[in-house]
Amino acid sequence: MSSIGVNFERLRKSVEWSIRQLETPRKKRVEAVKQFVGMHYAQNGSEKRVPTNFIELAVTIYKQMLAARAPRVLVSTQIGALRPYAKDMEIALNQIPDEIGLGETLQAAVVEAMFSLGVVKVGIAGSGKTEYGVEYGEPFVDLVSLDDYFFDMSAKNRDGIQYEGNDYWMDVDTARVAFNDNGIAPDEHTTDGQDAQTRAESISQDPGADVYGDRVWVRDVYLPRINKLVSYGVKSQKVFRVIDWDGSLHGPYHKLSFSDVPGNVLPLPPAALWIDLHELGNSLFRKLGKQADAKKTVAAFVGGSDEGADNLKKAADGDGITYNGQKPENITVGGIDAPTLAFYIQIKDLFSYFAGNLDTLGGLSPMSDTVGQDKLLSEAANSRVQQMSERTVDFAKKIFRSLAWYEWTDPVRKRNIVKRPMPGVAVEIRKQWSMETRDGDFLDYNFDIDVFSMRDNSRSTKLQKFGTAMERFVYPLLPMLSEQGGRINLQKVMAFVAQFSNVPELEDIVEFVEPTGQPQLPDGNPQPSFKPTSTTRRYERVNRPGATRHGKDDVMSRLLLGGKVQNVEAASLGTGVS
Repeated sequence: MSSIGVNFERLRKSVEWSIRQLETPRKKRVEAVKQFVGMHYAQNGSEKRVPTNFIELAVTIYKQMLAARAPRVLVSTQIGALRPYAKDMEIALNQIPDEIGLGETLQAAVVEAMFSLGVVKVGIAGSGKTEYGVEYGEPFVDLVSLDDYFFDMSAKNRDGIQYEGNDYWMDVDTARVAFNDNGIAPDEHTTDGQDAQTRAESISQDPGADVYGDRVWVRDVYLPRINKLVSYGVKSQKVFRVIDWDGSLHGPYHKLSFSDVPGNVLPLPPAALWIDLHELGNSLFRKLGKQADAKKTVAAFVGGSDEGADNLKKAADGDGITYNGQKPENITVGGIDAPTLAFYIQIKDLFSYFAGNLDTLGGLSPMSDTVGQDKLLSEAANSRVQQMSERTVDFAKKIFRSLAWYEWTDPVRKRNIVKRPMPGVAVEIRKQWSMETRDGDFLDYNFDIDVFSMRDNSRSTKLQKFGTAMERFVYPLLPMLSEQGGRINLQKVMAFVAQFSNVPELEDIVEFVEPTGQPQLPDGNPQPSFKPTSTTRRYERVNRPGATRHGKDDVMSRLLLGGKVQNVEAASLGTGVS
């Protein structure tokens, strides 16, 4: 292979060495995933019960905040003559996420980054179907787990890696067509990795999988310095192809991580910071559960009163019995240990703290007694999320740039796009976006991501955004809107509220009839309005004792440890969290 710039035997040995170095990180990832799924997911989940699954809670909250939906790309250019073409490209590229399920892939990548490293493979099917079942000529963005991904572990930073790649199972017939080699033989399929390493799918699958069709275990290795892509059989060690990489300048692999480690390529995943508190909290909670289950209350009798004791045991509630001797006493044995319960509450709060204040991020409960204080806490907590969000957006931006490259260089693919000359104008311009209609050079265009499109956009969220927009922008400008002939269509407002609040009956309750006109005086002149031209509002701040989850936990911990609390604090324990 030296004739084409690749020493295959040396490359293969180096790759296998890097895979062995990844054995421990892969194992740690699987252990964290088992805690994530708990004991009741599948046969190989957590060995012990996970009654308070802190990791699942944190991962779900961050996934929703970082990649709730597929992003939208914004395309611009500094060349004025190319701006119409930039808009065409923007419309065309925004068709791709729905076609390839990009939103789901980004969510999966965010979840993977919580446990290890989020990796996706971006490309275009060159012949037949890819290992992911993508048709010829179609772009794909597919998740690559750490079980399958590898990279040069001798590097100190990402720019210094000499190779990276991934393993995958491919149908033998597809492999023979893709690599133009009818001599490719099938491999025995297994869910164990190389050297029988534990993989995440082993949580729900047995090591020996009984697959329907024959498959071959393929390994792709990308060499960025010489711009080569090598594919060979993992078990057979047979080279299938060595080609020049002619795709995106970013290469086929895009990585997402949230915390870099100095001098190391492998990042520090959030789950690695959470796992100890998660396991400690669940261990304490299981212990408290055993103590609560072992608690019992029994009636103690004085010796010699067997007849009375027997009557008492047989009597139902409210029955009268004959009983002689000393009155029996209740004896309570066991029960929850108060310091242990207080310690568990502290562990729960510590997990929320190290996870970035989950109560605020997830909207689980207010953290203070006033809305203003909660807003300040939310903004402080969001500083951590902001950094993670920026990395996710940069990750998505590189993916879109690679997709744009494949779309731009595709000589065959044609897309139909619809443009509106002006916002609010019903006229549509339909045109075709293809190699013949594109103009300029690919490097003339800039790509950006609409960050807000990645956030939650459910009906309730849209309704909340609508109310905020009306309150902040529409209502204050009503006088100027009236002067310029603008008005609010209340019928459409009520239809919107009925639809997005999921209360369709609202449209039947609120009826619109023909306006009767402005009231007139007997002389025919319009009745003057007695609404004051200016109004005065007075705001009073009233402090009321509130009950937050954090505050109640603090009071409970002090009580359990024998401390003293004020009457107001003690009263808050009986108040619901609002």
